[in-house]
Amino acid sequence: MGANIYPQDVAHGLYEGNPMAGLIEGFCLELDADGDLEARPVVHVQLRKGALLSAVESDRLAKACQYGVLRHLAATSRDFAQSVAEDPSASEIAIRLHAYGSGPFAGNSAIKNGYLLRGGQAEA
Repeated sequence: MGANIYPQDVAHGLYEGNPMAGLIEGFCLELDADGDLEARPVVHVQLRKGALLSAVESDRLAKACQYGVLRHLAATSRDFAQSVAEDPSASEIAIRLHAYGSGPFAGNSAIKNGYLLRGGQAEA
């Protein structure tokens, strides 16, 4: 719906008020186009090294992250809040959890954190 989503806002949403935030090493963002050519944001969350979660814990962490990101964006971004008011599907932000060093974080030896994915590679 045209609303910009900034890494700083996602970070606030992931960490503020999240009782499981200590399990998060970092994150990056990606736009995922579905079959209808609708682009939806995806937040890839890397777990800390050695963090092993059960399916229930993974689901709880993903839901806490999604709730926090949506809450923060709705509170701080007029564009995002307006987008959701016009089309509730604009609030469909996927959270994908990854073990440390896997998924889009595999082989990432950058000194800085990378926040955006383009062509499968994280950019710093």
